[in-house]
Amino acid sequence: MTRQVARAGCVGLLWMLAAGCGGGAPDVASPSPGKGSGTGPRLMFITNGNSDWWNAVEAGMNAGAKDHGAVVEMRRAEGEPSQQIMRIEDVLGLSDVQGVAISVLEAESPGIADKMRDLQKAGKIVITIDSDGRKDARRAYIGTINRKAGERAGEVARILRPQGGKTVAFVGTASAANANERREGFFAGAGPAFVQSEVFEDGTDKSKARINVQTAIGKYPDAGVFLGLWSYNAHFIAEEVARFPELRARATVVTFDMDELAVADLAKGTIDATVCQNPYEMGVLAVKLLKALIEKDQKTVDLILPGGVDTIDTGVRVVVPSKDSKVKGADVIDINEMKAWLASKGLKSS
Repeated sequence: MTRQVARAGCVGLLWMLAAGCGGGAPDVASPSPGKGSGTGPRLMFITNGNSDWWNAVEAGMNAGAKDHGAVVEMRRAEGEPSQQIMRIEDVLGLSDVQGVAISVLEAESPGIADKMRDLQKAGKIVITIDSDGRKDARRAYIGTINRKAGERAGEVARILRPQGGKTVAFVGTASAANANERREGFFAGAGPAFVQSEVFEDGTDKSKARINVQTAIGKYPDAGVFLGLWSYNAHFIAEEVARFPELRARATVVTFDMDELAVADLAKGTIDATVCQNPYEMGVLAVKLLKALIEKDQKTVDLILPGGVDTIDTGVRVVVPSKDSKVKGADVIDINEMKAWLASKGLKSS
């Protein structure tokens, strides 16, 4: 079935306006405190991990709560379905939580989908952000259309490396919807000259993420493309590949999103390009939509989801080390422009 999509305005504007790049590390035991207006509905965000990327979502979430009147809280989970299920069960026990935004770790996990349906049965509004889940378990999805983002990454790889080559990919959870769609989209966009060798899965363990890159370098000495599918993978790929000047000279590094360390990697040129989402906008729009749905504000719902669509595409930008990059286009900015945008939002990563 073709997903219905609403573009949340011009992609360029999304990156320049305050109000309308997931994976994880060790679990955070205590949630971030609720913020926003004490008189609005209480909303909960449940992540699929704890990478720096979620800081940008949280900043947007807090800005949205301030602008639209809500109490918001983010609970970060490990990259394990059981941990995400526990987070959802916790929210089921909170009768005053009226709306929940979830980044689904595994779209096909029946346990996660069942718990999302339980939230709905309990009268809570459920949407997904960043990584989508079963349509019958949520009202709408806000985030990147990940297959399209993957296709753009593949196009970028083809521009940088027209000869193609063996491609090794790295991710926390390969079965996550966003990971699957990005990977499939990448090879569709890159074309037949790019051949997938292996997908290395780290379970959101950052130590393993680094070891996986080291293993790939030894196992595939002729690898031409190193592809980071989740945000934190980028830095480990960049750092490990750069340890071998000959490898770095002939290999292409393409990633998704930018943890704080990856910002420096782009600036050094150890990443050739990253397809960066707009997590800040996801946070803002999720609060606005949840509040409108809870309050049955159909006018606002129709503005956000025109024509009854169920998906808001927050778009992507391609970030390159400098204006000298071969990658060009209306959606391309260099790292200095990106750093200026991050600073304007008080962020260090995206």
